[in-house]
Order: sequence, then C-alpha cells, then structure tokens
Amino acid sequence: MAYYIEDYLSGAAIGPRRPIINEYFLSSYTMAIYTGCEFGCPYCDSWAVQQRPLNEMVRVPIDLPERVRQELEGVSRGDLVGITALSDPYQPAELTYRLTRQTLRVFAERGQPLLILTKSPMVIEDLTLLERIHAASLAIVMFTLLTIDPHLAEKLEDHAPAPALRLDAIATLKRAGIPVGVAMMPILPYVNDTDLIINATLGAVVEAGADFVVWDYLLIPDERHRGRINDMLARIGRYPPAYYRDLYRGRALPDLTYRNERDRALLERCDALNLPVRAPHHLYAGRLHPRNEASLLLRHTAFRDSVQGRTSLARQGRELADLVYHGKATDIQLRASPLYATLNAILQREYTGDA
Repeated sequence: MAYYIEDYLSGAAIGPRRPIINEYFLSSYTMAIYTGCEFGCPYCDSWAVQQRPLNEMVRVPIDLPERVRQELEGVSRGDLVGITALSDPYQPAELTYRLTRQTLRVFAERGQPLLILTKSPMVIEDLTLLERIHAASLAIVMFTLLTIDPHLAEKLEDHAPAPALRLDAIATLKRAGIPVGVAMMPILPYVNDTDLIINATLGAVVEAGADFVVWDYLLIPDERHRGRINDMLARIGRYPPAYYRDLYRGRALPDLTYRNERDRALLERCDALNLPVRAPHHLYAGRLHPRNEASLLLRHTAFRDSVQGRTSLARQGRELADLVYHGKATDIQLRASPLYATLNAILQREYTGDA
C-alpha cells in the first residue's frame, strides 16, 4: 500500500493547451488527479518521470477541485480535457479522497467535455455525473486493457483490477449511453502482440460493446526503465534481454518495420470486427469546437492512410489538421483534402459554446 500525502498544488491543475490535438484521447488539455499511482504497472511511462518509485507514495492535492474550477474559466467549452496524465484517477486513493468525483462535479457544473482513462470499474460509481456531462457536452471513458488473459494480466499489472471487471464496466457504461473506448497501451513485443492475444482481446472488447480502440507501443525512454522492463519480462517467462535489445536497438520505440507490421495486423482485425480504430466521428460531432472536430477527423483519417501505405496523403492530412486546429487553414488548403465537403460543413458551423 502506498503512503498518502495530502498536499496543495504548486503549479497549474490543468496543463497548457496542446500545440496539436491528441488524436488518441481527443484532448486539447491534459490533467492528472493524483501524483503517483498505487497500481504501479511496471510498463507505465510514469516510472520514467518519477524520482521515487511510482507506487510508493501518492500525493493528494486537496485543493485540486477548486483550482480546476478557477482554471476552467480560461478554457473554451469546446476544448476537451483529458484526465489521462501520469496516474489513474480511480486508483485506491479515490476511495478515501474522492478527488476525481469532486472534479467531475466541477466539469458537470460547467458543461466541460472530458475523457477519463482508467483501469478501474470504480468509474461506474460516478455514472450519474458522467451522464450529466455527456448531456451537456461530451463524456468519454477509456479503459486500458492489454489482454483478457487473467494470468498474464496478473503478471503485467498485479495491483490493477482484473480484465473481466473492466469488460463488465464497459458494458455498463455502454448501456447507460456513455461512449467507451479501449486503449491497448502499450503493445508489448513478445508479450501481448501475438495474433492469438490480439484476436481474443479485440473480440472481447467488441462483445462488451466498446465504441472504438486505440493502441500504441511500449516506450523505453532510458536505461533505468529498460532494466525495469527486463525484470518484468523475467517474471512473465523466458525472455532474454537480447529480444528487446535487437528490436529497440537503443531507441525509445521498437523498430519501425515491426510497428508497421503490427499496425496493419491490428487494423485488419479491427476492420473485420467492425471496430473503429479511433473514436468515430459521430461520437464527438457537434460536441466540440468545430476546429477541434475537423482536426480530429483529419488526424484519424491520416492514421488509417499511414497504416495502409498512403504516406504522402497521411502527411498532408496531419499538416492540414494542425493548421485547422490553430485556425490557419485556407479554403484552398481545405479544398485539397478529399474530406473537403465534410470539413467545410463543420467549419462553417458557428460555435456558441462559450457564450
């Protein structure tokens, strides 16, 4: 069990507006509820930015809800805030402090769109607040789910809720009308990247009723994290360090050829299951600022273009997405996109959400 330290925020509660919109989480802003995470999953990026062990101590910023209330005054109601940074908002500390619940009340009062990333079915306890937010703007819940194999999951994330509980929570949220996504983050080479595990996981995700899935690959930013990953692999099975050394070759991400091949396999399987690989447009259409909506549509389309080998078209789509996001795209630039008719209709819509 982690030590809880009640504290006050020393900086902003909500991070600065992102220079590009986050295509995974639809967010223009990112924030965390707690600092540190009792789940302490060994693959988590947060280990690389913590001075002390991630799961040793959890800081509880007791002034967070009021700070969020103040800072949201400077945030457009058309900008989605992702509660996705560095720690799980529904880790065990939430049972004691309910900071996530208090923060959701602030979002509900303002009608501010948000996305929550969690591993915990505890999010169901705040369903009424999520319904209020979604009725006023947009509320999306995403569950991190690497595998549905309970034995493998226990070795990867032994302090996190079981995969079956997350799948049940997905079904509950879906029945309540809350959009739900799944983040297969990270894809771990030689661990959860096999066709057998991917097919089983995606099949269960579809059966539970998830609206979409996203994925990304294990990041190993430094040697300290590399050692932790090697220890994790040793607990799972017989994985010599040479496996990852050859695949990563000192880089933070695995070899591009490997990623491209797995991207194609994942996309093919998702298409066969009719499972969108990014949040489908209808989930956020008319619920965000038009520039954000158009930028996301372009970036999501560019991802599919990239995986299917249309590299030049993907690059053009991303560049146009960033211009649109900052309100700098010209009509000539928009007309060059095959999505022009849809983009034009979105961008012509007058935004009155901050009125």
